[in-house]
This record gives sequence, C-alpha cells and structure tokens, in this order.
Amino acid sequence: MTARSGRCWVAWSAAVLCLLAGRVDAAAGPPAQRVPAALLMFPYIEAGAGRDTRVELVNLSGVPIELECFYVNGEDPACNEVGFVLALTPYQPFAWLASEGMSNVINGTAAPPFWGFGELKCAVVPPEPALELYNTVQGRATVFGLDGTTVSYTAYGFPRFTGGEYTGFLRLDGNQYAQCPDRLLFTVLADTPTATSELILLPCSQDLVLQSPATVTAQLLLTTELGQTVSTSFQVRCYSRRFLGDVADVLRRSVGGSDVVQISVRGVGGPFIGLVIDGIPFAATFGTAGNEPMFQGGRSATISVPRMR
Repeated sequence: MTARSGRCWVAWSAAVLCLLAGRVDAAAGPPAQRVPAALLMFPYIEAGAGRDTRVELVNLSGVPIELECFYVNGEDPACNEVGFVLALTPYQPFAWLASEGMSNVINGTAAPPFWGFGELKCAVVPPEPALELYNTVQGRATVFGLDGTTVSYTAYGFPRFTGGEYTGFLRLDGNQYAQCPDRLLFTVLADTPTATSELILLPCSQDLVLQSPATVTAQLLLTTELGQTVSTSFQVRCYSRRFLGDVADVLRRSVGGSDVVQISVRGVGGPFIGLVIDGIPFAATFGTAGNEPMFQGGRSATISVPRMR
C-alpha cells in the first residue's frame, strides 16, 4: 500500500466510524476523499481554444437523486454563476463535455455549454430529508487538449453529517457538512523553460445568491530541496490561476536551483480549495497532470446558492 492510498484508507475509515458513532464533534477537519458525498467541488473546468473537459458523476445510491450544479467562470471578475439541474437514476454513471453541455427533456436534466475556464459545484438535493439520501455521489473531471495533454483529478467531496431539508445554504462547519481544509500541501515541479506548472486557488466560501464575491489572501510557504524557505502572499477574488514562476521566483528552477518545491497554502480570512496543473517535460515534448493537494486541519466556510426548483 502506498503512503497516499494509506492516507485515503485512514480518512475513509475515520469518516465511516464518525457516521456510525453519530459523533458530530468528531467531524471537524478536512473532508475525507473518495467516499460518497453530498457536495462536490471541481476546481478546474476548461473549454475552448483547443481544450475541453469531460465531467463524470455517479449516483452510488439505490434511489433517484437531483443535483443542483453551478458553473462559475474564472475569467469573470463578478463571479456570476450559471445554474442547472441534473437528475440521476439509481446507480447511474453520468458524463458530459463542458463545451457541448447536454439535455434530457424527459427528466428535466440540462447542463448548458461552458466556455473559458473556472469551477463547478454540485450539491445533492435528496428526495427526502434523511441523512442517508445525501451522501450519494462522487465525481471526476478530465481536461484534455488537441495537443494530447490531459489533466485528470477527483472532485472535492464533502459528506453531510445531519439530515434535514436542503435550503441552498450550506454550512461547511463539521456539523452540517465536512469542513474545508485549513491548509493545502503540494509537492510540485519547479518551472523550467520547457515545462511550466500552474496553481489554481478559489475561496471555499461563496455567496452565489447575492453575487457577492469573496476576496481572500493566500499565504504561501515555499520550501526547496536545498532547505531554502520563502514566504509570499497574494489576493484571490473568486478564482486564481497563475504560473508557478509568477507566484515566486524560487519556483523557477533557474532561480531556486531545486527540481521539486513544497508549497503550503493557507487563506487569511477563509480557507481555499485548489489544484496544481503539473507541467512535465518528456524529452522534446511536454505533458500535464493533475496534482491534488494533501489536506491539513479543517476550517469552516459557508456556501449560498440559488434554488433551481
């Protein structure tokens, strides 16, 4: 068993024990991943300019469920959302291309086409307010280009811990839903002239009802293989996508002298979710990969979304 798979097993076991014991106080901390969830966050969706995204969802329950989903374009400073409803039958896998969208007039499912880059959130709206009908979905996204590069990653999954009516106001506080991670920990490849990586960050808290964008300061602690430690910070309004070399000079191999750098990200004023798009050199060509962070600690956040029904 690898260290990463071991961490996933421990997180899965902890989540199951917490639910069985009914201990709300034990739910504090970052969301356990790769378990059925009630809220999914996809931090990176892109379509256009030779790229597209395949979004994959699966209903792991034996009952039909609805999802209220929201695209937020990362290039829009107002962070306007585009909402839609998906209906999934029992045990149904479901997928679509972001550039094409999809529709089903029979069950009212419709995902509009999406262009540009940004994020996607999907929340379970159960047929009844029972807890076991909330934690039912998992998701994955693959961004691919005409040049053959791909970025594939698992959606952030937030389990719910209490039953009750779905209202569109989601408390990620360890009581209603799992908390957001306090810190994101990445191990990344330093930028070179032939391969550049990107850091994507977005605030965990969002108010999509009042269209009130959150601005959160990201504090980064960077540690090279040589033991050099550098700190830097920048503000994130809705969505940030930056080349590593633009975040700090030490993230360029020509400056920091390190092939690999560890990045610790913590938000001032609220937690983040994020992803690194690794740029990987292959001789004369160039590849990409999704680099998902490790989580450290937990912090509370709130998400407000308009009701679609």
